[in-house]
Amino acid sequence: MEDYPLQVKELQKSFKKKLGLSSFKAVDSISFHLFPGEILGFLGPNGAGKTTTINCVLGLLKPSGGKVSLWGSQPAAPKVRRRIGYVPENPDYDELFTPFEFMMMFSSMRRLNMSRNRIYAILDRVGLSKWEEVRIRNFSKGMKQRVSLAIALQSEPELLIMDEPTGGLDPAARKEIRDIILEENRRGVSVFLSSHLLSEVETICDRAVILSKGKKVIEGKLDELMRTEDHYRIEYMVSDEQEELEIHAALLQNTIDDLRGRGYSIIRVNPLYRSLEEVFLSATTGVGR
Repeated sequence: MEDYPLQVKELQKSFKKKLGLSSFKAVDSISFHLFPGEILGFLGPNGAGKTTTINCVLGLLKPSGGKVSLWGSQPAAPKVRRRIGYVPENPDYDELFTPFEFMMMFSSMRRLNMSRNRIYAILDRVGLSKWEEVRIRNFSKGMKQRVSLAIALQSEPELLIMDEPTGGLDPAARKEIRDIILEENRRGVSVFLSSHLLSEVETICDRAVILSKGKKVIEGKLDELMRTEDHYRIEYMVSDEQEELEIHAALLQNTIDDLRGRGYSIIRVNPLYRSLEEVFLSATTGVGR
């Protein structure tokens, strides 16, 4: 559908092995889409096919099969490239440049005609105030990630594609970047976020897609993925004291009847939730199933 900022249909990508006699599938017939205005988490262990998929989404790799589209168009189409911002996992910048020089260069390439004040404002927003004219060779990995985010934001994109955007950052800096992502999302920007930080995904994402060994193993809204199907928490009143009880679904109705028979008031009954880490491990390794 043209309404989807990103749609992947039966995507396959194979690479030849070193001797060239055979190949292996890095991505094996995966399908998913990104709704307008949502933040989609893209998860998987190392080697699951996440980076290969992202490179296909960006038009940097040609799929072996299937299709990738951005707003219904090919990823390499100039009209869609102008609408996206990309934050790579390992930015490789010429370290003789400064952040300001990089911003000016990309502004010229994109024909944005940005003023010095506008560039300084973006760099300040991503936490690089007073570093605008410092050579990138003096930057840590986390600071280079901030430069990448500034470059991604300068065109006011409609879609942000982010590969480990908070890699190398301390907890306070990760929160700053998360806040920027949420600000952009409130502006209407759709976000495709790949991250190993499951707590980060759990905090800001609406849905998640999890890969394992090149295949999609699970997809859905986070609250649905994290909700257990077989355990509930019952909260009830005993005299003036509030108590709670965790119970298996098979015993739920009998337990409620028993509590009421004792004269206890039921306050609420809610399903128990797993952490996203438990969901991830269950989907990719079978642990916790």
